[in-house]
Parts: sequence; C-alpha cells; structure tokens
Amino acid sequence: MSDRSAFQERAAWRRSLLFVGAGVFATSVTIASIPTPDLALAPDPAIPPSTPPQTLVYSQVIPGSESTDRHLLAELLRSAAVVEPATTTEGYSEVTVRPGDTLARILRGRGIEAPGLLQVVHARAEARGLSRLIPGDRLLLRTDAGGHLQELVHSVEPYENLRLTRAATGFEVLRERREYDIRVAYVAGGITHSLFEDAQRAGLSEPLVLALAEIFGWDIDFALDLRTGDRFAVVYEEKYWLGQKVADGEILAAEFVNRGKTYRAIGYRHDDGALEYYTPEGKSLKREFLRAPVKFSRVSSTFSNARYHPILKIPRAHKGIDYAAPVGTPVHATAGGQIISLGWNGGYGKTVVIRHGTSYRTLYAHLSRVRSDLKVGHSVEQGDTIGYIGQTGLATGPHLHYEFQVNGVHRNPLTYRFPTATRTGPLPDEFHSFVRQWSVQLDIVGGSHRLARLATERGRGAEAR
Repeated sequence: MSDRSAFQERAAWRRSLLFVGAGVFATSVTIASIPTPDLALAPDPAIPPSTPPQTLVYSQVIPGSESTDRHLLAELLRSAAVVEPATTTEGYSEVTVRPGDTLARILRGRGIEAPGLLQVVHARAEARGLSRLIPGDRLLLRTDAGGHLQELVHSVEPYENLRLTRAATGFEVLRERREYDIRVAYVAGGITHSLFEDAQRAGLSEPLVLALAEIFGWDIDFALDLRTGDRFAVVYEEKYWLGQKVADGEILAAEFVNRGKTYRAIGYRHDDGALEYYTPEGKSLKREFLRAPVKFSRVSSTFSNARYHPILKIPRAHKGIDYAAPVGTPVHATAGGQIISLGWNGGYGKTVVIRHGTSYRTLYAHLSRVRSDLKVGHSVEQGDTIGYIGQTGLATGPHLHYEFQVNGVHRNPLTYRFPTATRTGPLPDEFHSFVRQWSVQLDIVGGSHRLARLATERGRGAEAR
C-alpha cells in the first residue's frame, strides 16, 4: 500500500469512529448565528452549578446514522457509562520516578530480579533513556510469581512507548507507537465572572478554554461582550492510556449563547489532514486575521479620531486598539507575513511591524521585548509569538497598542470585516451527516444545563415563598 493510500485509509477510519475528529487551529474564527432553541432562557444573574465533565466512549455513539434517536442520546449523556478499554494496567505495578531514583534503585527497592536488564539498557541505543530517568516518568513493571521481571514499559514520547520483554536469550527491546483510547466528553456551563474562570470551574482545561475562545473570538469579544447569563456547551475528546486519562484532545463541536444569540461550530477533518471549523450551514470559519493579538486581555482604549492623550494632555487620533495586560504577556502575529520593522520607534517604544501580502500591515507597540530570534525580513505564521507586553515609549501602564492598515489606511480591527479563508469546492455529504449528529448532542448538552438552571430558579422561588 502506498503512503498516500495508507494516509487516506487512516483518515477515513478516524472519521468513521465518531462522525469527525475536529482540530483547533491557531486562529480566531467567526461563527454565523443560528436561531436560539425554544428552550433558551433570557439572560439572568441566576446561574446553576455547571454540568460536571462527563465521558462517553466512541462505541456508545451510533456513527453515520442520519436518524439518531434523541432519547437514546439523552440517556447516554445522562448515564455517561464508560466501557473500560481493552488495554489496562492489570498485572502491572506502576512506578512514578522520584528525585534521585535510578532504574537499579527502583528494582532493588521492590525486590525485583532482572539479571541482564542493565546490560541491555547500556548496550542498546534505543533503551538508554532508562539510564537517565526524570522525576515524574512513569514505569510499568510485570513480574512472575518469583519476583523476576518479565516486562518493563516506559513512555519515551507523547505517542511512543519503550517495551522491554524477557525472552529466552535475554530482554528484547521494542519501541512501539502508543495508541490512545479516545473518548468523548462534554461540559456545559454559564457565565458569572469571565469565560476563563467559569469554563475552568465547569471542568474545561486551560488549553480547551483557549481553544473555545479562539473558535468564537470573531463574533464575541470576551473582554467586552460577555454578560451574566451567557452559556456554553463543549463536546471534546479525551485521551486515555492503560485506563487512565493522559490528555485532552480536540474540540469536536461547541455552542456559545451570548446575549440570547446562539453560535455554533462543527469540526471537520479533511482527507489531507487539514482541520477546520464550519457553521452548521457549511460556511468555513477560518479567517485570514486573528481578531486580537493578545488572549484574555482587557481593551483599555478603542479606535478613535480624537482621543484625549493621557500623557500629552491634548486631543489626538488613536488609530488602534489598546489591550491592557501584565508585563510579559505574549503578543501574537494576527496573520502570517514578513517583518518589515523591528526595534525602538519613538513614542511607540519597542515595536514590530508586519506586512501581510500587498494590502495589509499590522503594528504592535509598547513591547517590553521582542522575541530574540526575530529579524527584519523574517517570515512569521499566524499565531506566532512575536514579543511581550510592556510599557515602553509613551505609555501610562503595561499594554499593547495594536494597529491595522488596509492599503495604507488605518482601520478599526474590531469592526473591519476580514476576508474568510475558504476551501474551494463543496463539502462532502459526509459533513452534513456530521452536522446533524453533533447538533443533536449540542441540543441535549446545552438543553440539560438550561433545564438545570430553570430548576435552580424554581427552587430559589420556592425558598423565597
């Protein structure tokens, strides 16, 4: 089988596991609004506790069905039964390496006999990592009834194991790709303080919160637009190995309700491995520019033709957006391009200017420092860190001053309608089947939180009476 055929077969197999494997790409995206479901409630300060994270395994969901029973899915989501993976730690003892531990000390401390093992570790290049164990490394040991080591497993890479197995002639060494058990998890919650705080309280990890913000960052400014009563629902992957969760995977589908308006994103992985999000109607959500160059920051000054300058004490045009954040906060290139200016620039302080094609330029000012390996003429990709927030130049506090120009004219990056980076050609019918399946799950997950909220409100009303 050719490499291309093998790749296509793996891609098709992955899609068939559970509708779609969606990826979080390093860009902010726009989500077209859809009608708010009938169960939607008006924004209100009373928010019930968030739905705790629940987990399903792929085999519990019916792949490819166009007529999934909503009651069946609802029961699955309520019960969240977990089927144990075929591979478990049964028969193994698990060891977490502590400071000062060596392989010999670990074996000796557990009374394990392993003649010839250390010679193999020192003689075989692929096994020498066992002679340089790092605190936190995880080893799995399997012994026979007499305490003789039969097998040792060591995680050497995120997706790779080193396995030493006893054979008649000594220990055989094998490096093998780790195959994770992928399960589907979901979280729903409401906004009372901030997306970052409330989503983490609901059970989303920090990387997933950042990914959620990137997905909905075009239609929702999480520094200005959030209101108490907004809510979110996320369906995502979890990676398990030997029965234990080791990492979060990708967001598969998500919903955010902001000021009563509902936005949805559906993930889809193409045959070439590229990952994109789409509206349920099939519109690509990838944009050529990120909405903001700083994550989870506060807009301290907006675009204006006559703003009172806090240092110069005179009205002056402010042709950009100021993002207040602590010194050292990373600043990201909002699009791929070439650095055309870098260094001190008068009142702007330390500044980076990037040209994007023939029409666009972006400027990042008041930086504390620029990434050390960047030079004029270098190319950067969208989302690359180019510097760090500071207070250089004419600045009253730590912030980033960001400007966006189109054909030499300053434009407001918060209101400018950026072009959509779309693929050519229609999406396959497979995608529309995925949309139907994920829409059902989002209806149930989001609806469960709305119903819990209604029950909480009724309970408070009863107490008041």
